[in-house]
Amino acid sequence: MKVLLINPPYPFEESPSPPFGLMALAAYLEEKNVEVKIEDYIVNRFSENRAQDIMSTFAPDVVGSTGVTMNIKKASAILKVYKQINPDIITVLGGPHATFDAHNMLLHHPHIDVIVRGEGELTFEQLLSHLNDKDAYATIEGISYRDSDNEIVHNPNRDFIPDINILPYPARHLVELSKYKALGFPINMMTSRGCPFNCIFCVGSKMVGRKVRYFDTKRVVDEFAMLAAMGFKQINIVDDLFTSHKSRCIEVCREIKRRGINHPWTAFARVDTVNVELLQHMKDAGCTMLCFGIESGNQEILDRVKKKTTLEKCKQAVDMCRQVGISPMTSYILGLPGETEETIKKTLEFAKELSDNYGFHVLAPFPGTEVREMKDYYGITILTNDWDLYDANRAVSVTPWVTAEKINEIVDRFNGSIKAYILSLGEKQKQGIMLTDKEKELIDNIRSFEIVRDMILDRLIEEFPGIENGVPVDVKKEFVDYLVSKTKFSKEEITTQVERLIQLQCIDFVHSNNLIYPVWT
Repeated sequence: MKVLLINPPYPFEESPSPPFGLMALAAYLEEKNVEVKIEDYIVNRFSENRAQDIMSTFAPDVVGSTGVTMNIKKASAILKVYKQINPDIITVLGGPHATFDAHNMLLHHPHIDVIVRGEGELTFEQLLSHLNDKDAYATIEGISYRDSDNEIVHNPNRDFIPDINILPYPARHLVELSKYKALGFPINMMTSRGCPFNCIFCVGSKMVGRKVRYFDTKRVVDEFAMLAAMGFKQINIVDDLFTSHKSRCIEVCREIKRRGINHPWTAFARVDTVNVELLQHMKDAGCTMLCFGIESGNQEILDRVKKKTTLEKCKQAVDMCRQVGISPMTSYILGLPGETEETIKKTLEFAKELSDNYGFHVLAPFPGTEVREMKDYYGITILTNDWDLYDANRAVSVTPWVTAEKINEIVDRFNGSIKAYILSLGEKQKQGIMLTDKEKELIDNIRSFEIVRDMILDRLIEEFPGIENGVPVDVKKEFVDYLVSKTKFSKEEITTQVERLIQLQCIDFVHSNNLIYPVWT
């Protein structure tokens, strides 16, 4: 059995990380003797020619894709191409959007054969074992499909995996991690599944359960140590709520420190799940930043969206982070139920006062969220079902008291101020004005990202023709000159980036077929 898993395109500007869910699924399938390949269309451009090549060389029996709301249309379009190349393959779609919009996806996308809802590992593996026996589909919990009469069937939900320690480490070897590292993106890991809260704008607890299930501490720290050795600048712990169990969180931190692992990491937390003791343990173990979803500077809105926190607790949590030396990152959602121009003003003021490091998103009523399913109750008008617009950066819904134009204007002003600040630093640098170390690091990181982005998307490393063995030239210098000729960047900038990528072991020079050429490691 061969399975091709698709990671659909997602904007670099959103700082994507290696596809954790697909790597977790792939690892479980490999353990069951399934041959798996991941096509990552974030760090590779999708094309029909590329799909043709994959189908002829790998010849999968199943092509499956994940997808969140903002890239679900791309995921479906890619599956359609694969289905057209070989109509006999089984196409499968999973992820949060497919889980909560399964009926519409099957109704409007006839090239999709099966939807895997919720946690995918056990369901997908059972589907593979009955792949050619459609009558047996009725026995598979957690899938939606069309029966022999072409009627859409939704089987009962599958129970969540009781002990997630049965799952192997994610199959990171199937993804080009070097490209993510070259872009300066972090690498992710997960220490638990589940979220005990039920905020109306989120599907987390529906997707992975309200009961939090934990990986064993030894396993967590073993994986942390493995990732720390990979050379990524940062590890992100992407649990819905890493701090949900204080004593267990402290246990993990103590074990990281006991082993002497020194690597920066971040995590997500709620303001009501931290105290000074816990934060000090996290700081001692290398935590540099905690991300808090504050959501609003208005208490009535927080209560309405079932956040179950207070503005005072938000202030206390941020103060405690500063006290121990952890940077608090705070995030907000504009356009929540009850939002007015006045509450937005209060949220902007609260954000500025609370933390220097903050950002805004705009409410996107994703399928499965309570705010979408009860939009009339919450006074929300949904403006569009064009999923491409659900990137949480533009208004796709409104309340009766604030327009989409006003929300977009505020977001544009905020983002514009960041861009203006970055441009001003660039101008100062051109004029020879001394920048602070922090400012210079920001400019260098942005320039580095731009250069590597072009190298990846234009396949400049893959397209380099190579140098014949024995030719008396400096291969690295020839490669730099080639990149300069293909990009808008200076020779000095390109040289710096090539040296950086070599040092990070993102690229290497290999000898093959009487040629020397660079490759992504």
